[in-house]
Amino acid sequence: MTHYVAFDLETTGVSSFLDVPVSYGFFEHIVKNGGNERIRRGGFINPGIAIPAGAGAIHGITDEMVVDAQSLLDGIEFIAERLREIWSSGYVIVGMNVSYDLTMVESLCQRLGIATLAQRGGVGPVLDVLILDRHYDKWRKGPRKLTDLCANYGVTLDSAHSAVDDAAASLEVLEAQLKQYPAIGEIPVDSINESMRAWYVEWLASFSTYLEKKGEAPISAGRYDWPIHSGE
Repeated sequence: MTHYVAFDLETTGVSSFLDVPVSYGFFEHIVKNGGNERIRRGGFINPGIAIPAGAGAIHGITDEMVVDAQSLLDGIEFIAERLREIWSSGYVIVGMNVSYDLTMVESLCQRLGIATLAQRGGVGPVLDVLILDRHYDKWRKGPRKLTDLCANYGVTLDSAHSAVDDAAASLEVLEAQLKQYPAIGEIPVDSINESMRAWYVEWLASFSTYLEKKGEAPISAGRYDWPIHSGE
């Protein structure tokens, strides 16, 4: 049985290459011996800079809340090692638009001069509930934020923009998707990224065409790399 571990970051902004995390969350749901165990693991990170007001207004994390938290270097080292452990165990990382989070981790490993995810053994299987939703329910109208997916799949989101709660919600959305679209669970683990990348690129190319028709700039080439973007 495939084991899934959800992952999420709350950050200082929207750029995977310029911004940094202020908190992280991992969430697992283990069913064994007739019981259900929910493992939540998360914490604050001191980003080393003032948290922009706009970002703070979204996730509610203040400079005072992170002043005594682990440093950015220690936080990224922990996250990168945890990801390595998950993938080396044969588990699957789950998230909502999780390429943003994984790209930020990889970018910060490079910026901080520590071993990258690639150097730690490579990026393992990743399931993104947003990509799955766009692929399996392509023609549904309306927004597709995490709150929208939770409403659509009947998932209760305890605290939007809490890293651990967002991670937990994304895993519960995946569990609902697996029931609604059993074909997801039939994808071989070693083929997950190939399928996800193809569906993501299909959507991104269509979105880029839409932007160009509106007279806007097309999506940059670096965004087509998945699950680690090579550029904004």
